[in-house]
Amino acid sequence: MFSSLDSLWQWITENASTFSAITSVGMLIIWATYLQLLLHNFRMQRRSQIIINRGKGRDINSICLFSNMSRQSVFIDLVMARVTTSNAQWVCNITDVVDDTGKPLAIVRQEEGVDASLNEFTRQGPMVSGGYSEVGTFANMIHQAGMTQGIEFDEHFDIAGDGALVSIEIRLIAIFGSETHQVGASRTFYVEKSDEDGRLLLIPENTRTQQLRKRKQRHILQHWRHELQAVPDE
Repeated sequence: MFSSLDSLWQWITENASTFSAITSVGMLIIWATYLQLLLHNFRMQRRSQIIINRGKGRDINSICLFSNMSRQSVFIDLVMARVTTSNAQWVCNITDVVDDTGKPLAIVRQEEGVDASLNEFTRQGPMVSGGYSEVGTFANMIHQAGMTQGIEFDEHFDIAGDGALVSIEIRLIAIFGSETHQVGASRTFYVEKSDEDGRLLLIPENTRTQQLRKRKQRHILQHWRHELQAVPDE
């Protein structure tokens, strides 16, 4: 028995350098994995994730929801809509909520006895991590976009003598956490008439919201702003 132990110890001694090398490689793998996890967590903290979706329904009267799934808070700075009909397409600023005449709603002061939320007047504002914001119905945003072009949609969201509504793309530009540069998100919804009850359904073009957060994508956000600057004021 002792001879067997002596042989084992001799074998271990003779191969000590091999065991040392294997141990070093194992430790290197462990530290590399740990560093990768730290790097992944760091990137996740600096990565914006803003979701644009429908809520309280799936038709054109459903609520448009902005959800902040980022690790940090975001501030929604600008909201745009790109409306496409069978004969035209245009982009407009829908950051502020407007009345039936297309003018921004007047903010009610507290002394007037009405408790009004800022969300009733603007789609701009902060969202905490895990928070969401109801920014109005898609129908209202489409009507608002139409008014910027002097276009009036009928009850079926058709334009008299000028085609039908095809899609709406919601775009937003936001400030993410303590970052100095801005990020963006967009999602397109196609309008389809239900065969069952005739409702106008909103069908997302993609299952996910497009995120614009990389350095090479910043020119897209600049292009969005230039599109708005090219639109004449009402």
